[in-house]
Amino acid sequence: MTESAQPQRFTDRVVALAHSVWVLPALFLLEIAETTFVPFPYEAVFIALCLAARKRIWLFTLITVLGSAVAGAIMYSLGAYFAAPVSEWLGVADTVEAYRANFAERGASLIFLAGTTPLPSYLVNFVAGASGYPFAEFLTLFTASRFLRFAILGGLIWLFGERITRGWAKLPRPLRRIFWVILLVAVVAWTVVSLSG
Repeated sequence: MTESAQPQRFTDRVVALAHSVWVLPALFLLEIAETTFVPFPYEAVFIALCLAARKRIWLFTLITVLGSAVAGAIMYSLGAYFAAPVSEWLGVADTVEAYRANFAERGASLIFLAGTTPLPSYLVNFVAGASGYPFAEFLTLFTASRFLRFAILGGLIWLFGERITRGWAKLPRPLRRIFWVILLVAVVAWTVVSLSG
């Protein structure tokens, strides 16, 4: 096996995954998990798939937005019907109360911000339901913000993805390994901070 065969095989696997019949349901379920109780950097998966299958970027974006809408509705419903016990169980009762106080004045901006930033949105969605924020308005705002976020990300990959993959292929193998280690450490740190916060 040559030195360059292993990275190529990994790339082939990612490309095969991006074109698999299972990738869309898996992506949908991953986005639901990420937007509810399992915070992790979903964008890393999204970017890898988009780079591997540029023709499917807008399909991946659509599936991601649909998963976000379903997950947002789940968290909203949990907040609407089970705010007290669920916030106690999650250990965020004080945070929920602080958010609830702000929701009367700034609910729309909080929902939109939660959808456009990479920060976990489950708490804002939960509090939206707990505060009685109108569901239709919540779902419209949250879905629009998620669409904006992933459409911009997908659009950037559509425009610059080919250059990125060509540049990556030209990097020396040790440098690529260092990058993967840094990325792995960043993902673990991000997940730990999200779960503890």
